[in-house]
Amino acid sequence: MTEAEVRSRIQDIPDPCSCATGVPLGIGEMGLIQSVACTEGRVTVRLHITSPMCMMAAYFMREIEQRLVGQEGVASVHVEFDRELQWTPQDIHPDARERLAAKRISMLGGRLIPQATPAPERATG
Repeated sequence: MTEAEVRSRIQDIPDPCSCATGVPLGIGEMGLIQSVACTEGRVTVRLHITSPMCMMAAYFMREIEQRLVGQEGVASVHVEFDRELQWTPQDIHPDARERLAAKRISMLGGRLIPQATPAPERATG
């Protein structure tokens, strides 16, 4: 199985936290797939986590294993997690970020939250 095939099979695994916001995103859209390696039937998927308190690690492992184990060319599946917490919201796919922003606006009744404006410069003299 190629890296592209692995990514294709796992990218739409739902991220429970995004589902809770009302904008269900897959782990691919969320930018959680850090890397995929396929070597002689051994598939290793390394995921970012969004928080040190993330309780979804076991869920992600199970979902990835279920989608890959038994596929042609896959002898074993290993899931690792980024312990350095390198994920940022900028890792979310741009289209997905727009959907999240639109949901936030609709939750505010269609109103944008006013941005703070800088204080006018005072004339000195």
